[in-house]
Amino acid sequence: MNQTFTTFLDFKKRYPIRPNDETALLGIGTYGRVIKVEDQLETEWVAIKISEFKGSDAKSLKAEVELAQRVPRQTNIARYDACHRLETDTSISDFAIMKYYPDGNLADLLRRVALTPPQIYDITRGILVGLQHLHQHRIVHRDFKPANILISRDNAGRFIPKIADFGLSKLVSDDELDSSDFDLSDGRGTPSYKAPEQIEGSRVSFNLDLWAFGVILYEMITGEKPFRADLRNSSEQSVRREIEKKIISVDLPARLNQIAEPYGLMIRRCLVRDIHERVRKEDELLDLLDQIPQLMAQANSLLEHGEYQQAIDVFEQVLAKREQHIEARNGLAQCTEIMQQRLTDLLAKADSLRIQQQFDQAKSQYEQVLRLNPAEETAIQGLALCIEQLRPRPFVVESELTDVYEEERTDVYIAPPTPIPTGAKITPVLASFVESDLPPDAQTDVLPKSQPVSIPTEQQAINSSISRTFPWKIVAPVALVLSGLVLYAKLNGTVATNDNHRQDSTLAINVIPHENEKSLSPNPTEDNRIKSVPSESKATLDQRIDSTLGKVHQNNQQKIPVIPTPDQPKTALVTPETDKPTAIESEEDSKEKRLKEKQEQQNTYDELIEEGIKAIANGNNKAKAIAAFSKARELAKEQELSTAKADGAYTLYVNKANKIFATDEFEGAKAWYQVAQALNDTDEVRRKIKQCINL
Repeated sequence: MNQTFTTFLDFKKRYPIRPNDETALLGIGTYGRVIKVEDQLETEWVAIKISEFKGSDAKSLKAEVELAQRVPRQTNIARYDACHRLETDTSISDFAIMKYYPDGNLADLLRRVALTPPQIYDITRGILVGLQHLHQHRIVHRDFKPANILISRDNAGRFIPKIADFGLSKLVSDDELDSSDFDLSDGRGTPSYKAPEQIEGSRVSFNLDLWAFGVILYEMITGEKPFRADLRNSSEQSVRREIEKKIISVDLPARLNQIAEPYGLMIRRCLVRDIHERVRKEDELLDLLDQIPQLMAQANSLLEHGEYQQAIDVFEQVLAKREQHIEARNGLAQCTEIMQQRLTDLLAKADSLRIQQQFDQAKSQYEQVLRLNPAEETAIQGLALCIEQLRPRPFVVESELTDVYEEERTDVYIAPPTPIPTGAKITPVLASFVESDLPPDAQTDVLPKSQPVSIPTEQQAINSSISRTFPWKIVAPVALVLSGLVLYAKLNGTVATNDNHRQDSTLAINVIPHENEKSLSPNPTEDNRIKSVPSESKATLDQRIDSTLGKVHQNNQQKIPVIPTPDQPKTALVTPETDKPTAIESEEDSKEKRLKEKQEQQNTYDELIEEGIKAIANGNNKAKAIAAFSKARELAKEQELSTAKADGAYTLYVNKANKIFATDEFEGAKAWYQVAQALNDTDEVRRKIKQCINL
């Protein structure tokens, strides 16, 4: 919170400065001293740099603060919160306020601890990125040394260097910027970190600060400066001349050969006398630090040998460190295009083999596709279909269309009756009933021959219909023929009436009485034959015979159910309808339709993810990407779709956000976390967004 102060007394109320408190003194710089003070309003410690104003505004502390504030915010640049010029009891002084860093500066850190390789990497990279930011905004520091590099920490405890103290920094003009070098050297600076052109007062360039960086890097790794005076108990002036002599001659120490790469090469590229041969930009040193040249050589070699997937992995490693690396972008695009064409060809071949029902070969092709791209949805589905078709199927006995029991039909041969000649003795027709409980081949027992043919009862007829087939079509005509013969003989006088010589000319018709008629016929074997009357006329006898036969026929129709013959199928049996094939086909069509609709939804989802990825890749349009990703996420949630394509993008964007978050660029990190959140709203990404807002 910035506040305007009109008097030094008001300033002291918020920042109670105690000049005589040695524990509050943090250091002495080019323009004054730095003390630690507690902000009474914000209740936090701040560092206040105090410098007496001597009338030259261009060389004042306020001018330094204004120059530093011209540089846009960046993680590796220390910023002043405000600067106030106030009149004290003794003089007019500038009071510059900035955040207090408990770890102090890099010089303090090197005296306290021995840095580990990861710490050396973090600090080295941070310094180079900070210098790159200054030079991009046309500022040459000119007094670059460990004491002017403040040390902060991120949430994980990693060191973050912050370049400070712009007292000798200069802004390069447009005219000077057009030249490869310019005249900004005034001979000032710390001797051990001066470049040869500073000592000689010749023209300088932006790589003036890179010489100092090489000295700082050597000191971080070895714990000592590369250019030191061997003179003991000598004056300060003698030590300075000895150091400057070694710097001008670039007398590098032998210990430099013991420093591991890439740091040894980086130091050699910095400590070069000729500014035109010295490393010109921080990008080259950053590439050496991250081994970008080695990675690019490896990727290009893989590309030449057709190892496209491995080449893609290496190109992506490069782009993870250098998002704008043009050569890596072009190589990645080339490999991706080749791989996509290969995937398309393999998928087309696999689909063709599957259609031809060559499932084994199609399965092999789909597996090749998945080795190249494990998230290829089409190959996953095709492989599943092939595996299903290749799985052994159990033998299933097909069931009959109906489970209604049908009695087995058998044609039993019945010999036709032998014709009875005229005048022959007529024997009553006897029935041969079969036992219903015996199997067909055992049905040999017959009723006694003494029983005449009779009309069965209702219950007997039902039982008989189940176990046998009575030959009514044969018996009825025979009975009629016999009756006719008897009548013919009677009427023409060819049949005698004497019982001793001839049998009575009547039709022997045995009738089995109904249950309700048993009272009328107590003896079931009683002879119910039609007897002739001597005085009866021929017409009357015919009428009696016709009446009797009609009654017999009527009883047969009422009491005996019609039993179907082999050539007359049963019509009373009703079989339940079985499932029609069209129902099965309809169910399969419905299932296929659902699968097709889900595949269309999956394709729409994948297209939305691709749209968002392209929006990021082509123009870093995060708003458009978030809109596409959010729509895809809702679609996947509603339709239960596969999110394999989104998972890879989510991991990529979270990693980007984590790297930016580690450099304290919380706004930039929040933007990437929001992109990842649009893909997958996890607890992790929500927590990170909240941290970015609160910090």
